[in-house]
Amino acid sequence: MSVTVADLLKLPSLRNARVAAGKGGLKKPVLSISVLEYADPNPIQDELFQNVEFYGSEIVITGFMNIPRDVEAQCVNVRRLAAVGEVGLILFYVGVFMPKVDQALLDLADELDFPLIVMPEHQMNQRYSEVICEVMEAIFRDQNSAAGLVGDILQQISLLPEYQRTMDVVLRMLSDRIRTSAALADSNRHVLSAANWPRTLELEPDKVLPALSVLPEPDGSPMELEHGRFLLYRCPLSDLAAANMELFLLKEGDPLRPETVRQAAEAVRLSVNLWGRGHDREVMGELVRAILRDEPLKMRRLADIFSVDVASIHSMWLLHGVPNQKERFQREALPLVEDALSHVCNTLVADYYEGDLVIFMDWTEEAAGPLGIAEALSRQLESAGLDAVLITCQDLPTTADVRRAYLTIRGSHDDALRIWPGRRRYTLQEMEFAHTCRETIGQGEGAVRQTLAPLDTLRAHREGTELARTLAVYLLDAACSVTQTAQLLYLHKNTVKYRLQQINGRLGYPAGKLPEIFSLYTACAVGRMLGD
Repeated sequence: MSVTVADLLKLPSLRNARVAAGKGGLKKPVLSISVLEYADPNPIQDELFQNVEFYGSEIVITGFMNIPRDVEAQCVNVRRLAAVGEVGLILFYVGVFMPKVDQALLDLADELDFPLIVMPEHQMNQRYSEVICEVMEAIFRDQNSAAGLVGDILQQISLLPEYQRTMDVVLRMLSDRIRTSAALADSNRHVLSAANWPRTLELEPDKVLPALSVLPEPDGSPMELEHGRFLLYRCPLSDLAAANMELFLLKEGDPLRPETVRQAAEAVRLSVNLWGRGHDREVMGELVRAILRDEPLKMRRLADIFSVDVASIHSMWLLHGVPNQKERFQREALPLVEDALSHVCNTLVADYYEGDLVIFMDWTEEAAGPLGIAEALSRQLESAGLDAVLITCQDLPTTADVRRAYLTIRGSHDDALRIWPGRRRYTLQEMEFAHTCRETIGQGEGAVRQTLAPLDTLRAHREGTELARTLAVYLLDAACSVTQTAQLLYLHKNTVKYRLQQINGRLGYPAGKLPEIFSLYTACAVGRMLGD
């Protein structure tokens, strides 16, 4: 049985702490502990959250040192931690650095069943190390018994968001638990998923296993590898409905107990049956994840299995479903996209990642072109009743470019919807523009006022509000079309023409003139982001 959050409260270092909120999560298992050092929710932390591996069941220590009075930022951190499966937060130095625990933070913790544990307040003699040592000692003491390994792994992954329930994550959890490298392979010894212990170990199972002329017997008896003292255990998973798979455990140092090996194999077998979507579908999903995470070794390994020419893929499309259609989107979007695009692509790789549908492709010579295909796909989604936003990215020559594009989209999607509301298709360039606008806002009031300065002459006019709004619609929404601007504002074309004459007169140049339009366009976009 795993150590729970409630069990930790009995430790001497936490005995005087209080559960301020989130008591509904006290029975959650705890398998690790970490420190939240950088709590400011800015683009740097966004990228850190994208790159750090989270597998849930971890309790976090922090003092919110760099955001002690920023309640909104504290709430953002709690939401993020809960979303990736962390099980609670231990707050240090309340009354010292952080004046108090705000009611908004308490309400959020209760809403998420996310335990918020507050150490004794107004005390400066507290030490993270005391809590860390006792928590890890309790976890190691519990994990020395293999009896609960299967249940712990299944419970831990079941608490994660759906997109994290993959065999890669299962193997990483198992590797952390038994401190052993693990690899899942098919009958041809193609490695489908792998995790090293420690993570920095330069061991490549996809090269080691196929090179072996003999394998250990499938009864748990290990064989010693020649390069370094690694004991290799082989565990067949032959009762799966998919093609036969085997779990390989590579242990350095002391051998594993037979019961630990048996339970490890059982945990993987059950995980594949519970969360696998079929052998091919699962590995295709891992290929998508490998491309987005820019993991070249794993990407090449999986691409070889599927005979996919990753180097030919220069296009990435991302489909983002609306929240109220989440289950239907997860069920219906992928088959629809594959049916719509397979005949115009030489290579098509698609799967869900972090709730979005990500599509990689290269085009056939007969394809109508990305713009026409995107319009056709949007119409098919609309006909099927699927409400989704499509973001198209072209000319991405490397997987590093793909990852940068993906991170830009994730960080700028909401801002793009503010700048161009109501649209169902966007481009990577528009996402990059939204990102630039957000960076401008982040530079402070001086940068914002300088960016908005081109609109000052309009705002000084007695009809400044109407003129500024008309200009924003004309530039951002109507592509400088008078007719479309009139339709969007429910005005007569002559009224729009009159307002544009007023705008041009105040500016001293036509609103659509290059290069002046660049600064005007940016000013209108930043104004919308600020709710102006």
